Amino acid sequence: MIAGIQVSSFKPVLTTEEEVRIAFRKMREMGCDTVQLQRIDFSIAPEVIVQAMEAEKIRSVSTQDFYDTVLEHREYFIRLNQLCKSQWVCVSGIPDRCLCPEGLEMYVRELSVFAEELKEQGLKLCFHPRHFDFRPVGQTDPVEYLMENLPEAELCLDLYHVNHAGMSMEETIRKYRGKICMVHFKDYRKDEGREVLVPAGQGETDWSGALRACVETGVPYGFVEQERWNGDPFLCLKEGFDWLKENLENMGSARETG
Repeated sequence: MIAGIQVSSFKPVLTTEEEVRIAFRKMREMGCDTVQLQRIDFSIAPEVIVQAMEAEKIRSVSTQDFYDTVLEHREYFIRLNQLCKSQWVCVSGIPDRCLCPEGLEMYVRELSVFAEELKEQGLKLCFHPRHFDFRPVGQTDPVEYLMENLPEAELCLDLYHVNHAGMSMEETIRKYRGKICMVHFKDYRKDEGREVLVPAGQGETDWSGALRACVETGVPYGFVEQERWNGDPFLCLKEGFDWLKENLENMGSARETG
């Protein structure tokens, strides 16, 4: 699995062209060369974003945003992905209007049409569920329903949301083996009853089973993510990124000698 960074982690400092250039330069200094793009201000043209990445020899394999946001800015997302030569347009979440049996059917139809449009542009559709998207709709598991009825779609599995849905991260990864194109690693701890995000590997999450499942099932990409921090966001993401790389390297060494 290739380790990378979810760029949404730096949203407050992605509002100008200069901030974007600085952000990618700092990511490269961390040793990161693979990202998923999200939350760069829409005022910044795709061409500028790609130039900033190319200057630092960083590649993006996917963009991501909420489903309705992607549809509203579909030309922007298609253009950005094509310029990046990336693979996936990732849509996040099931809209509230679709959280009923009829709504899920409608969502599948809409996503099928969008997936076909993306295919014509040389791109693929990816779905990112949030923790409440795993709640049953009647007798139906919404995420399972989407994956069963959208064979053309792949899955971006945010392990923080899987964990917060009360599900086993390891079992969920194995359940969707072959459908997962990327996972997100986001960690937290409780501070006087309040949840605080921390660099991946420094919180309360037991990652051992999830990491093992990612490697054993061949998940291609893993991105560290942290949208809130109590310090320098680039330092926080570097610590999480280093943790992920170290764990993947250790697991690779163990497999070679095992």
